Amino acid sequence: RLYVGNLHPSVDEYAFLKVFSKYGKISRMDFLFHKSGPSKGKPRGYAFVEYADKDDANKALVNAHDKLLRGRKLVVTFANHAPSSLDSGGGSAVGGIGGSGKQMYRKSLAESHRPTTLSLIKTSSQPGRMEDKIAALEAKLNQMQ
Repeated sequence: RLYVGNLHPSVDEYAFLKVFSKYGKISRMDFLFHKSGPSKGKPRGYAFVEYADKDDANKALVNAHDKLLRGRKLVVTFANHAPSSLDSGGGSAVGGIGGSGKQMYRKSLAESHRPTTLSLIKTSSQPGRMEDKIAALEAKLNQMQ
């Protein structure tokens, strides 16, 4: 399964198939479109293609990567090795990724469950456990006696 990015908005499924079918028999193709928002129905700027033979996929990877298609250099990698940055504006994928050539950022699973600085500050300023609250109230009562 190959990831193909930086597709020009005018590239449609037919043009995509025409380019990638010459490398071998395609068993599956996912050409993605925006489902909602102002770009609804327009291509996302990337697609996935799967070949029946792994050698065909390798041939497509080697030959199509950095190939010009309608004025843009294609980014072709294996799907599980998607690029960490887009070289020259690859369409408007979800989350603000693409278009600007900036580094894509994804939090790792470990980082997503780590407490933020703000949450640590908030919890440190709050009184602790229930036992601490009871002890504070008892100390106040003892002072009043």
